[in-house]
Amino acid sequence: MKAKNAFALVFLLFLVIKIGEVFGQEELVLTDSSSFVDFLISEGEIPGLHFRLVDSSHEIILDSVLNSNSSSGMISDFNTILALKDKLLMSDSLVPQVQYLIYEEPNTFAATQEYVSNLLRNGDLVAKTADTSNGKDLISLASRERYSPFLKGTYAYFGDFKIFAVSIIISVFFISAFTMILFMMIFKARRNRKEVLQGVYDEQVVGPLSEILFEKTLEELELLSDEELYENFPAKLLKKPLYVQVLVERILALNKTMKGDFKLKLKALYRRLELDKRSIKKLHSSKWDKVVIGLVEVNEMDLTEAMKDVRKLVNSPNFYIRSQAVATLLNLSDSVDLSFLRDQTFPLSTWQQMNYLRIIKFLNSSRDLNINSLFCSNNQSIRLFGYKLVRILGLVDLLAELEEKFESVSDEEKIEIIKTFEYLGIPTQTELINGSLKSENKELVSAAAKAAGSIGDDTTARIICKILEESPDFRQKMNLLKSLQNLNKELYRQFIFENSTSDLRRIDKHLLDPLLQDV
Repeated sequence: MKAKNAFALVFLLFLVIKIGEVFGQEELVLTDSSSFVDFLISEGEIPGLHFRLVDSSHEIILDSVLNSNSSSGMISDFNTILALKDKLLMSDSLVPQVQYLIYEEPNTFAATQEYVSNLLRNGDLVAKTADTSNGKDLISLASRERYSPFLKGTYAYFGDFKIFAVSIIISVFFISAFTMILFMMIFKARRNRKEVLQGVYDEQVVGPLSEILFEKTLEELELLSDEELYENFPAKLLKKPLYVQVLVERILALNKTMKGDFKLKLKALYRRLELDKRSIKKLHSSKWDKVVIGLVEVNEMDLTEAMKDVRKLVNSPNFYIRSQAVATLLNLSDSVDLSFLRDQTFPLSTWQQMNYLRIIKFLNSSRDLNINSLFCSNNQSIRLFGYKLVRILGLVDLLAELEEKFESVSDEEKIEIIKTFEYLGIPTQTELINGSLKSENKELVSAAAKAAGSIGDDTTARIICKILEESPDFRQKMNLLKSLQNLNKELYRQFIFENSTSDLRRIDKHLLDPLLQDV
């Protein structure tokens, strides 16, 4: 029953939805009689529809009266039947009426109206539209007329703002595209020409350089006249920047690979050709890349006369200039006190520290660098770098100064100082470790816990036990137990026995495994 009720409900809803379409199909296109008559007059003939005149008794008015050739009196044109009707009315002999026939069968006016409406609705009949051409063929007339543009005059197209704006946009686009293509072609041509010239100049430079290095002594090079020198390196070419660039690059490349007298010859030749003046001039350039290139050339060719200009660039806001200037000062200064590095206001990056460390390690054995001056810098990164230098260079004599500064520095610096004491293995600074273990800074406690095993004592071991009773995190717990094991094995065993947890058992197993001692 429920299924039947649901089906009936769906069917009713379908009928409600479709009822408008059903009524729409039955609706007459020609709604009233006057519009229908006007339509018949305008159309004239309609397929399947005929007309004839009858009298009041519905007798057919024969065509003998009307001089018609039709024996049935049927006429297909409605205008013709109306004209005949008017003639009969004027004779006063008859009262004619129009009879409507659909497929030669008489029908009422309403039936005829519905029939014509169906033809219109189904598309079997297309209503004629009003002819607005007044009987003239406009296409033929237009083809005979001579073409005349709507916009006339030289500036007619620019009179309209929109057309003008579009024209400007298109023009700018084409000009930009042409300029870009032209620029790319010029740039590529110049680059290709530069590469070709570099190859030519390189061939011209290699021969004379090889001859001077391998066939002349340093004394002969210094006594060489300008005429002989410029035979190998023409003065005209020395005025060309590209030739000088190739020559300098070749000399610098050779200077890095050569040793002994060869280096001295290259530096002497560099000065004889007055390339040193060009390098010093680059230090005053407004372009940072040229300044860096000048610093590299000063550094490689040992141009100590440029140290005053280099010192001015040590605190430059440009990272690359600043880095190269410090490296140049470290390499070329006879007495390096690192005061220029101490007074830097910009922080040191990891890359800078590695670069400076490489140079300082080389210079430490031959010069007094006064590394302890870095401890007083206002720049924290400089102070941290100083602590690292003490640790890496093994400067045990500076540990006393680090101990004095320990209490007044930040936790980050304390961690670095603790690492220094741990690395150098100085067991006398136990108070420094014991105080750090009680800190609220977890990173400082972790650093102290790692170092406690190397420089702690029995007091440190008891402090570690108290910290372990507070259940620290797993990583810190492991560091503390490892240090406790190194300091006092009996206390370590007692603590593991009294506090047997899963974490402690795992750590104990790890620490007792000889294969995992350094892990």
